[in-house]
Amino acid sequence: MDIMKIINQAKDLVLNPVGTLNKLKDEKVELNDIIIYLAIVGFPTFLGLLLGYGFVWSGAGNLIGYGFAIAIITYIMTIIGVIVFGFILNAIAPNFKTTQNKMQALKLVSYAATPWLLLGIAYIFPAAGLISLLGGLYGLYILYIGIPILMGTSKDQQLGFFVIGLIIYVVIMGVISWLTSWIWWQLVWSSVWYPGYGYDYPFGWR
Repeated sequence: MDIMKIINQAKDLVLNPVGTLNKLKDEKVELNDIIIYLAIVGFPTFLGLLLGYGFVWSGAGNLIGYGFAIAIITYIMTIIGVIVFGFILNAIAPNFKTTQNKMQALKLVSYAATPWLLLGIAYIFPAAGLISLLGGLYGLYILYIGIPILMGTSKDQQLGFFVIGLIIYVVIMGVISWLTSWIWWQLVWSSVWYPGYGYDYPFGWR
């Protein structure tokens, strides 16, 4: 695992997405390479959540505990969401006259998620977390231009593929967000912190 190579790839994607996508389109990768890539470029999001919710928002005493729990759950679920999106994008490819290629689809969605994950460092100040959405918007641009480059989609099918992919992405991330909240409240907060405060379980969950 070459961490510096991944960091440089992420930087190049942000600064020169078209050139970098063309450079990386023929790079051979496996699923574990995708997971490692996402884990590294997603680390700023993990760190932002850890420090934001475990230090800035709730005080240093909650850094290893409350903050870590939120950070690790969100970090893992976000990576899962991106990978699921890649598999589904590959599955619908034939509908847009595009040959299925699982690894190319996974590369595409991972590269598209890069600016969003990098800007996740903004969660250090929870109120400023919306800044990461700017990275998400830039990531949509990378997704759009990357569809013909990495998936080989024709220009006349590019927009349709992008729009349907975007809808699917929103649905997936909505489900991932719900699952993340459910895991947090049901399996972590309600069993670790909530009883200690003498409160009933939130939203009637037990």
